[in-house]
Amino acid sequence: MEAYYKKLENYYDSNGMLIQYPSKRPMRIIALIKIAEQIDVNRKYTEKEINEIIRSNIAFDDIELVRRELYQYKFLDRLRDGSAYWAETDWRGTYAEYIKADTLD
Repeated sequence: MEAYYKKLENYYDSNGMLIQYPSKRPMRIIALIKIAEQIDVNRKYTEKEINEIIRSNIAFDDIELVRRELYQYKFLDRLRDGSAYWAETDWRGTYAEYIKADTLD
């Protein structure tokens, strides 16, 4: 995994903003983890609030892609109509092999 973290650095600008969405699944998951870590597991969010979290982490315009991927990779769950979003409770367990030891709480 360390090699993926090293390569992923090229996808971020000097401000820590993701400038390009990775095409390789492992790097994509690591990038999504960085965003998912900012979503509180103890609250529900509106789509607008989730979009703001994503917007504060990416330097490109495809917020919808990232939101959809957070849902598809099970970092987020939502109501069917999209009126509420929340963090999946066990995404850290699901992606434990991708999480660097120094980033765990």
